[in-house]
Amino acid sequence: MKVKIVTAIFNGLYGTELGGRPGRNNHYRYSLKSLMKMTDADFVCYTSPDEIDDLSVFFKTQIDNHQLTLKPYDLRNFKYSDRINKIKDVESTKTSDRCIEIQYSKFIWLSNEIEDLTHDYVFWFDGGLSHNGLIPNKYLNKVADNFYEQHYDSILFNNKFLQNLINHCGEKIQIVAKNNVQHFWSQTVPQKYYSDYCMELHIIGGFFGGKIEKMRKFCVLFFSYLELLLDNEDRLYAEENIMTLTYYIVNKCLTHFILIYGGTRMRK
Repeated sequence: MKVKIVTAIFNGLYGTELGGRPGRNNHYRYSLKSLMKMTDADFVCYTSPDEIDDLSVFFKTQIDNHQLTLKPYDLRNFKYSDRINKIKDVESTKTSDRCIEIQYSKFIWLSNEIEDLTHDYVFWFDGGLSHNGLIPNKYLNKVADNFYEQHYDSILFNNKFLQNLINHCGEKIQIVAKNNVQHFWSQTVPQKYYSDYCMELHIIGGFFGGKIEKMRKFCVLFFSYLELLLDNEDRLYAEENIMTLTYYIVNKCLTHFILIYGGTRMRK
């Protein structure tokens, strides 16, 4: 059973026309290093052409394996750039901690990697997913000498976790949903795009994936709704909003979900 995990690291986007979280360089690097303790998976990380050499040096000195492939990607010039730029408020984006280009590109990157037919499962993991804002201290490496490992190195991500994830997926894909009624998180896309309108759940885009042929179908549906929104709306919707719409359309045939009721920490 071959597994591919797709992720991305783009640093220094805060204050630019792309937007993004500030000061995340070592967070992303040490978090991805922690995720790569799932050694049974092959990792592909998309990054800026300007960052790829530095990242390559970092990971060569930090890990003793060949499971990571780094791929350059230009966030300023890709399939949806022109349509995004027609809608985007650049000045507000400069102070935003979310990059819409990364959000939409997740599905471009996944689609690219799905074309590699040598894998059975494909997952998206945010590069910074392993961190102390999400994971309780008892699962973090608090005895490490390195400050970043204390905050971003977790024992949770390992081959047992990966195998359990695959077992839970079965023939479908796995997504995480937040209860959007008891613990409201976000509005969704306009009601007119739903066949049966519902916003009880809000999909979380930090990690998801599963059987490769089912992920291919999910990506196709995501793109169809993304293009519909880009062509007909005057605002940019987060990838999680579009994923939520997609989930409600296909949930019975494609997906399993894990429900999070509230808070930001993982439950055992």
